[in-house]
Amino acid sequence: MSDTNLVRRLTTIIAIDVVAFSTMSARDEEHALALLGARMDIAGMLIRHHRGRVFKLTGDGLLAEFASPVEAVRAALEIQEAMRSANATAGEDEQLNLRIGINLGDIVESGDDLMGDAVNVAVRLESIATTGGICVSSSVYEQITGKLMLGAEDIGDQHVKNIPRPIHAYRLTLDGSKPAPAHPARGAAKASPRSRLLLMSGIVAALAVAAVGGTFYLRQGPASGAVQIAEPTSATPTTSPPAVAAGAAPPAATPPAASAAPPAPRPTAPAQPRLFVPKEVPFVPDFRSRALENYASAADSKAFALNVRGIFAMATRRIDDATARRVALEECNKAVQRDVPLVRDYDRCMLYAVGNNVVWSFRPPAMPPAPYIPALRPNPPIPFDPTTAPLLHTPARKKLEENYLKSDRSRALVLGHGRFDWWTPSQNNEDAIRRNLQICGHLTGRPCVVYALNNETLVRTPQTMRPVNVFVPQDLANITPDQRQALDQYLIANDWRAVALSGNGQVGIVSGKESEGEAKAEALRICTQSGGIDCAISAIGPFQVAPN
Repeated sequence: MSDTNLVRRLTTIIAIDVVAFSTMSARDEEHALALLGARMDIAGMLIRHHRGRVFKLTGDGLLAEFASPVEAVRAALEIQEAMRSANATAGEDEQLNLRIGINLGDIVESGDDLMGDAVNVAVRLESIATTGGICVSSSVYEQITGKLMLGAEDIGDQHVKNIPRPIHAYRLTLDGSKPAPAHPARGAAKASPRSRLLLMSGIVAALAVAAVGGTFYLRQGPASGAVQIAEPTSATPTTSPPAVAAGAAPPAATPPAASAAPPAPRPTAPAQPRLFVPKEVPFVPDFRSRALENYASAADSKAFALNVRGIFAMATRRIDDATARRVALEECNKAVQRDVPLVRDYDRCMLYAVGNNVVWSFRPPAMPPAPYIPALRPNPPIPFDPTTAPLLHTPARKKLEENYLKSDRSRALVLGHGRFDWWTPSQNNEDAIRRNLQICGHLTGRPCVVYALNNETLVRTPQTMRPVNVFVPQDLANITPDQRQALDQYLIANDWRAVALSGNGQVGIVSGKESEGEAKAEALRICTQSGGIDCAISAIGPFQVAPN
């Protein structure tokens, strides 16, 4: 391995293995091999759909690589779901269960084969996964945080065969629960003190996207850094919250001490399936709701696939679930190729449901509280002018002038975290608002703001400070439930509004003021009055701001 011509690169490795395949082979080797081949064909199809590549068959399993850890985990989730679906209607001799391990690390290319520590770790993670489960390294966990409909059990540092160092690992769960406290690693004195927030929080990857011609438009500016998000709390929507003085967050809880002896691995309890509910399907225009209802009432075997623009296809009354999956995805992607002028990677169709069970592994799109926009609009009305809208670059302004302003359909321009904007027309204002917020929330992982509805601007642009981003309460760590509720409602409060933050965790929130200066002064006063040190304005209206 001292050859200087060796190609090394970072990639995500999936290791898949069949549980107790030797026992199955001992009973009926030919039948076991035929069943293995059929199930691995399904796994291979799902791996390819998520842009993965199988680089080695391992007798009763396989190894695959992915450029994206998110796509690797999504493929693993769908593979396990496909195995559960097949097992549910199969006889005792047709049951086949998998364990899956996933690792992100450095590999060495050897022709089409991959070698190295990253591959070995993935194989060892598979060996400690539960039957029907998925075990990932901390490097993978950190990359999928905030993107998928999952929880995780933190099992701490694991000492595994032929790996000289401990591997911090997580067993993924489908119930959305928080990571459990880390168990002591085998042979270790005590567990790692590290703990993670629920996968709702975390890091949003920069999206490599560009302008799309015609009626759709999307742009991504410079990526922002990683942020740690405080745990959310639900809030009852109100129109305009009162000024809020909020105290400092309580100190973090001390992690529990590790027990002397490592407990036996806990099997992951099967999650209750999410049922297909037509009104919960994101992105799809209202006028297509009848088609969603038809799918819900159709007989099995069936599958439903959609893309982020609301293009979808369904396959019903198929010979089996695997055929329904394949047909739905193929037809959906054909529709995308036909209807989208410039197809981007995010346009790829996703499997949303198999039968009446939702298998879409992403979280629902991040949304502001209903009704999604302030109750009161600026008075007098502000005509939408792309040349003065904040957070837009010159190409974006030109596209809006050429397409958005000339459209005669209902449309909403939404702005998102990371200098992101998106618009697409719809049949009515409510549908345009909902769909564009869902699309933006899905692609950015954070609630977005409706800046303009048709040709009218809905929110004022700060004049005394410079807008630098869209304000997202989830980016604030260590805030109390009362602060969280007030900040969530701030997203749709009436202008003028402002948020002041202090260095010691105090917050001043105010809305519904007559002027920008009044909102800033009141937010600073509330922050200081509640004990804040060095209070400063963080947001004006829906925008993060910086000094001019």
